[in-house]
Amino acid sequence: MKVKFLLYLLLTLPFLCSCNNEDNVNEIFISGTWNGGNFYNGGDWNKVNDGARPVYTKEEDLKAMNYLTVNFLEDGTIQGRISNGTYTARWAANGKDRTISITQIKTSATPTGKSKEMIEALKNAAYYKGDSKVLKLAPENKKSYIQLGHYSDK
Repeated sequence: MKVKFLLYLLLTLPFLCSCNNEDNVNEIFISGTWNGGNFYNGGDWNKVNDGARPVYTKEEDLKAMNYLTVNFLEDGTIQGRISNGTYTARWAANGKDRTISITQIKTSATPTGKSKEMIEALKNAAYYKGDSKVLKLAPENKKSYIQLGHYSDK
């Protein structure tokens, strides 16, 4: 009798411990201030080493990107910094299909240069991948993306 019970228990264990492939959205997004890292073109979004090429390689460009920030807040709002001001927006992400929507972006000044590129990347973001250290946001076609990270302002 005990052997049958143990056998049934062992057979049902895989069903009780099924995998959950859903991201913890709050753990990823609400992990502090995200800084702009770089924009990337090309590559294969579905691969870990995607082969995408960075848009900016000069140190001054990377510092300017690093100055740009995004703060995803638990209430579904965003607060951020651009080169000539600040901005706010609304966000929602789905951990099952890794989609994101960023809407209602309002800036305190007209964005230019890298700030304008970042605002456009946020407006067009449809997919995300990453974790609480590095976050990539891609448009619908997944042929480019912006990479954000928790980088220090130097």
